[in-house]
Amino acid sequence: MAEGSASSDRLDLVYALNHEIANLLAAARMQTHLIDADAGAAELANVAATIGELSSRMGSLLAQIGPLLSSAPEITHPIDPSEVLKGLQRDIEESCEERVRFDTESAAGLPSAAIDPDPLHHILLTLIYQAIEESEPDGAVAVAVSASGASLVFAVNGEGPIEDGGGGVLCGRTLAHAVADAILRERGGRIEVRSSGDDSRAEVTVPI
Repeated sequence: MAEGSASSDRLDLVYALNHEIANLLAAARMQTHLIDADAGAAELANVAATIGELSSRMGSLLAQIGPLLSSAPEITHPIDPSEVLKGLQRDIEESCEERVRFDTESAAGLPSAAIDPDPLHHILLTLIYQAIEESEPDGAVAVAVSASGASLVFAVNGEGPIEDGGGGVLCGRTLAHAVADAILRERGGRIEVRSSGDDSRAEVTVPI
């Protein structure tokens, strides 16, 4: 692909990300407008949790714009996969989401990942929120990591079919995968997704 075409494709992704962020911001504002003046503590806590999750999703999308538009940096300090999972776990817990299970034991003894940590973190966080959104209300999302040859594979498993985003339109999961693909390929990685019945799996593969 020509350099100009690649740049144009990435700008299209940035515009789509900005639109997705604006939609999440509108949803957060709507939550505040729907608060009843006589709302009790439980209702306010639920609203706060929803706004917290929306804010986390917005921040994660915003954090991918820089890596999307820049070249991959030289990796001088590979990252421990267990630290990747722990960082995701902290962010998810802060947004009050209790349906996500992190298999931190799966990271024990694995080699480090040769990738800059911030893009990996926010790509995985976006995939987790996407899996939550597409799962049933009582469905669980599981996150684990394993080694495969000269790579590490971070897997996000959800209990819900993969939605196609509506005819290839750049939004939702379609957008998340396109952005992840562009960022990861620049760094020697890739993303693969599959759906089997009511289950979905997104695999982010990065070099070690």
